[in-house]
Amino acid sequence: MLLPLVVTTQSGCKVLTFLGYAVSDISAPLMAPGYVFPEEAGPALWDAIQAALPPADLVIIDQIPALLRHIRNPLACLPHLEAADRQSFDVAIDGEPDLVVDRLVNNQTRRILKTSQRRMSERGEIRFLVAETPEDIELLFPIMVRQRLDRFRELGRFDFLERPEIQAFYRQAALSSLDGKGPVRLFGLSVGGTWIATTYTLVHAGTIHLTIVAMADSSWHSCSPGMAIISRYIRWARQQGVTLVDFSIGELAYKVGFGGEPRDRYRLCIPLTVKGRILLAVRKKVARLKQGIKENETLSRFVRRGIQIYRNRGQSGSP
Repeated sequence: MLLPLVVTTQSGCKVLTFLGYAVSDISAPLMAPGYVFPEEAGPALWDAIQAALPPADLVIIDQIPALLRHIRNPLACLPHLEAADRQSFDVAIDGEPDLVVDRLVNNQTRRILKTSQRRMSERGEIRFLVAETPEDIELLFPIMVRQRLDRFRELGRFDFLERPEIQAFYRQAALSSLDGKGPVRLFGLSVGGTWIATTYTLVHAGTIHLTIVAMADSSWHSCSPGMAIISRYIRWARQQGVTLVDFSIGELAYKVGFGGEPRDRYRLCIPLTVKGRILLAVRKKVARLKQGIKENETLSRFVRRGIQIYRNRGQSGSP
């Protein structure tokens, strides 16, 4: 197996982490087909990793799932693991594509989808586009970026798509995946000629991974555009023979509404030097502070508003 790791510099410390940085939400090695890692070999694997490590102060490998398509993840067998803050959600799909969504959803989501269909029909012709040409990508990708960034700025949150080089990477990955040559699939949903939702997904080994879902402004919220496009890409995925939908990490109501089952995630945090122990202690205190702010609705709103004002000033060039 191959384990892609990277050393980054954080607060003057060398931190060894999984190559996905803060974008990937799955930490796992690349394994030879058919290979099953023996669960009891976790300590030996950690010894082998340590022997190959470059100099570092701290090891942090986050977002470790226990299983990968029912196959044991070797990283989940390592010693010193602890539970991650958030779970992931996924759901198995089978049967006829036209019936799969109705079988998955709970009653509340079924009602939302029926209302969504009616309200969209009242506002114009509905079009679901699967990007299959360079022109489709060039149409949908900038719309998705704009929708995503508008929403994050409204929430006072930073997103990696703010950075031009990240946008270029995602765009090129989509273009390189045309004709089934790569994993990226880009979808768009329009009503009356207005694109109200977009999704960026990865398809691999019978699984479709929801990476980005973006929506138009609040004038379309009554149509539930996010739910509407998800229901359509699930049907498309089943038509392609996909058998698992990965909704990624984070507990959001729509994931359970589409039948998503929670899966525990784990992390490995091991300081290798005194500097590493200090950084890890600081990170844990910051994490507790963020959680405390998140649990206080008034304080959370105040902080988000302050961040939003700060970023808006930065974008406008104000001192």
